[in-house]
Formats: sequence, structure tokens, C-alpha cells
Amino acid sequence: MKRIYLVPAAVLGMSVALAGCGSSGSSNKSSAPAGGSTSGSTTPTVTSSASSSAPLPSSTATYPAGAGSITIGSAGFTENEILADIYAGALQAKGVKVQKKLNIGERAQYIAALKDGSIDFVPEYSGTILGFYDTSTTAKSPADVYTALETKVPATQAVLNPSPAQDSDTITVTKKTADKYHLKTIGDLASVASQLTLGAPAQFKTKAAGVPALKSVYGVTFGNFTPLQAGGAITIAALKNGTVDAANIFSTDPAIAANGFVSLTDDKSMFAAQNIVPLVNKAKMTKTIADAANAVSAKLDTATLGVLVGKVTNDKKTADAVAKEWLASAGLG
Repeated sequence: MKRIYLVPAAVLGMSVALAGCGSSGSSNKSSAPAGGSTSGSTTPTVTSSASSSAPLPSSTATYPAGAGSITIGSAGFTENEILADIYAGALQAKGVKVQKKLNIGERAQYIAALKDGSIDFVPEYSGTILGFYDTSTTAKSPADVYTALETKVPATQAVLNPSPAQDSDTITVTKKTADKYHLKTIGDLASVASQLTLGAPAQFKTKAAGVPALKSVYGVTFGNFTPLQAGGAITIAALKNGTVDAANIFSTDPAIAANGFVSLTDDKSMFAAQNIVPLVNKAKMTKTIADAANAVSAKLDTATLGVLVGKVTNDKKTADAVAKEWLASAGLG
């Protein structure tokens, strides 16, 4: 899946998983991956790539009663537009007056809109937005990232509850490879990686949260490294045809479910957590808005989000239609 990273220069090269080139975040995900359509599919069972299975923290902020009104924005890529449509639909179902300003563009643009009041709410990625506001952060786990984020956003902003759904870097293998070597976590690769080839962006070979971390965190050293784009059709094809045995693919790439790939669990938080989290203007928040958004976040998961993205990129449905379908199925529409 094509991704273009649009973050401040100070963030580039950090180990925050979505902050630099070859990571996720404010990206262009418009091109469909290889592997076919997810049409008609149900949420698949996919090995989680989440950094931790521990319960997520939640916001302790309180907001006034009432429904209120709000303008929801999104970044300029498919997944974020779907998320914005989902949150918007859930809020409307609770009587909140909602306007939408979608596909605003890169992070600098929609953060500026949040600051000047053009929008009041935007779906974000916890590790990336923490890196945006704190370029020296070392937080990695979902709980640590969210706890740090609450203290680093500007005083006029807040984050609502994080979702279990993440759009994060993964090390992904085919089911055949996972079964052959009994792979569930990245650490399980330690005894067999010398026989395998890793495919990833060229910078993954030297960046902190890349090949060096595989060795230092997990004791994993691949026998060969093949430079590839960050996910996308070439990477998916290379993994499918055996040119590479493992690949750096983003956790919500629809090709994971479509091809039955297995994303290995990052149980030692090599990659910074990238939980979906609404970033909001405090002044426009009400209890109704917060509760409705938190209900959405609680029901989303990584595999489901990948399926929803596939319905837009592969099946050519609109983001709004996909959002409405999911809200109805989740009892939130």
C-alpha cells in the first residue's frame, strides 16, 4: 500500500514507528494492494501485531453534559477518512450536530486547522502524534505512549480514549512460513532468521526501530535483506512468491487478511504503539461527544480496520458507505 510520510523534519529518523520514512502515519494510502478484494469478507482472525495485550488506559477528563456541535476533519488518505466518517456517524446517532472537512492533507495542515478552530476533532495515531509534539520521546508501549501523549498535547487540546486498533509497522510472514517455523512473535524468529530473507524499505536496515532493533531487542538477525517499498504491491508479491520470507507491512494493510498473512506479535514493543486516538479541541467537547467517540474506539480493532480499508481501496466503495455499514453492524449507527 503506497504511503507518503508527511511529518516535521525533526521527527524523521526517530524510532517512533510512524514518524519517519518507512513508517505509518500521515500518509497516502490510496493505491490498492495486491492480493485481491475483501468483498463480502467478515473480520478475519489475524495474529495481532500489537505491542502489548495489556488493558489500554483511558482518559480521566470530564466534559459538560449535552450533545453540542463539532467539525470533524481527516488527513488526506483513505483509512483516516473512513475513521472520520465512522466517528461522525456515531456522534450524529447521539444527536450531535456534525460537519465534516475531510482529506485536509498532511499533519501540519490538519493540526493548524485544529488550532484555529476550523476543525475540532481528527483521528490520530498515538505514537506519531506523540512524536509530533515531543520529538525526544522514548515511549513505546500502548500505555506509555498514551500516558505521555496526554501530557504533551497543547493545553487547548485533549485526546479521548485510545482504540485497540493500530496502524503500525509489523514484521509479517505467510501462514506457511509461520506454521513451518512455529512463529507467533517476532522473538520466535531468533532461531531461524539466519535462514530467511527480510524485505523492507532501504532505511529499515539502519534506522533505530528497524534491523538494529530486531537484533538488540529480539536477537533476530536475518540472513539476507532485500530493499522494498514500505508495503505495497511489490512487497506483497515478494512475500507471496517467496522472494522474501518476512516483510515490513503496515498492520491495517488489507493484503494481510486477503492473503492470510500472519503479523508477528511485537511483545517487547520494538515498534512504538500506534493506537487510533481522537485528538480534539477541549472547548467543543461534551460528555455525549466523548462517550460516543469512546464507544467507537472500544469496538474497533486492527483486523477490522484493515478489512474496512480494503472495501474502499479494493471494492471501490465510498468511505462514508463503509463507515455506515460498520456502524450498523456494531450497533452504533
